[in-house]
Amino acid sequence: MHQNLPVVSIVGRPNVGKSSLFNRVLGRRAAVVDDEPGVTRDRNYADTVHDGVAFTLVDTGGLIPTSRDTLVRSIHDQVDAAIEESSVIVFLVEASTGPTDLDLLIAKRLRRQCPHAVILAVNKAESKASQYDVAEHVSLGCGEPRPVSALHGLGVADLVDEIVAKLKKGATARRTHKPVDISIAILGRPNAGKSLLVNRLLKEKRMIVDASPGTTRDAIDSFLAYRHQRVRLIDTAGLRRKSQVKDTVEKHTNLRALQSIERADVCVLMIDAQQGVATQDLKILAKIAQAHKGMMVCLSKWDLVEKDHRTFDAMVSELRRRYMEMRDVPVVSVSALTGLRVWHILDHACAIRARMRTQLGASAFTERLHEWIRARPHPMVGSREVRFLGGKQATAEFPLFLFFCTNPKLVQPSYERYLVNKIHDTFDFRGCPLEVSFRPPGRRPGSEH
Repeated sequence: MHQNLPVVSIVGRPNVGKSSLFNRVLGRRAAVVDDEPGVTRDRNYADTVHDGVAFTLVDTGGLIPTSRDTLVRSIHDQVDAAIEESSVIVFLVEASTGPTDLDLLIAKRLRRQCPHAVILAVNKAESKASQYDVAEHVSLGCGEPRPVSALHGLGVADLVDEIVAKLKKGATARRTHKPVDISIAILGRPNAGKSLLVNRLLKEKRMIVDASPGTTRDAIDSFLAYRHQRVRLIDTAGLRRKSQVKDTVEKHTNLRALQSIERADVCVLMIDAQQGVATQDLKILAKIAQAHKGMMVCLSKWDLVEKDHRTFDAMVSELRRRYMEMRDVPVVSVSALTGLRVWHILDHACAIRARMRTQLGASAFTERLHEWIRARPHPMVGSREVRFLGGKQATAEFPLFLFFCTNPKLVQPSYERYLVNKIHDTFDFRGCPLEVSFRPPGRRPGSEH
């Protein structure tokens, strides 16, 4: 979400098709959609442009004003927050049910808070018979009902035209886009404290936080300014093992969480300090490395750990001894509940992003490479020799090193690890997905860009 764009929010009771309409307007699957009510819980933001007008579209959780359930009250608060920041509200109802008691309560709320900003849209109105159902919604007092079908796209273009007309008439927001300096994805297993961390960094209750695992159902983007940089935080759903993912919604949310790795510059793996590392955590780290993204580990809920001044160092040493995946990954301990060291996460992420862009000089790297080879030559493979002639860092989005040698296909995995470790020991690439490639000497180094 760009903070200087006008905001358009879609609100309504659960399961009327808000996320489907959100996806239809954007022209892509940006929100998880399922028949189960209440799938969308947090506000989901996405920027779009129509007829030359840029705006931020917001998909909200289903509004249930009368429920006393804690989670539902939180969803209610999320919708209220969206209403407060919106230039236009699309109030979505359903054709076949007619105006329900919940619709009437929501309409009363909208008439009181933002009467001139509301557009009433009646979804699932694709049949001819539904025109009579649409007319019934005049009783909501939110203006002329507009029939739409988010599923089939009917009437959506006209709805967007009306949104834009309202924005042109009343919007005063600037329309220039601010670039994002760094995107940080917050990943981890369910209930690791991801949303609480995002709320702490944003200094507001942007994400719904609940004691039950799985509260976050989608990857949610938020933005903040930090040390003169514009930071995108991507809060994701908790990632569980495939064998534990039972329903369609969770399959979608797992996929969206993994897709957020691709959108990030740096990924933060949240691990509950009391529970320790699980196999799933290592799989997440592997996914981050495969995507060539920066990475760091965050030990969360540090306030609940019994500790002294040696606890953190001992725990990190043990993690790196047991898990080679964490050998060169920065680790920080935080408490999102108390705010302990949460800003260190942003400092580390920015430093990792800077290291990802480090480009070593050819002569300095070649000199070091010859030292490593002299100290430990590659062993003979049968009667064949692997002889290194040179190397260089390639131009890439991540640290990629090319080594030119005879018989590159015979390079042993142990020697590859040796070279990777030497690079890490000699140069500062902590948190970077360092990769090496072996090429025959016939190729000139300059041709590998």
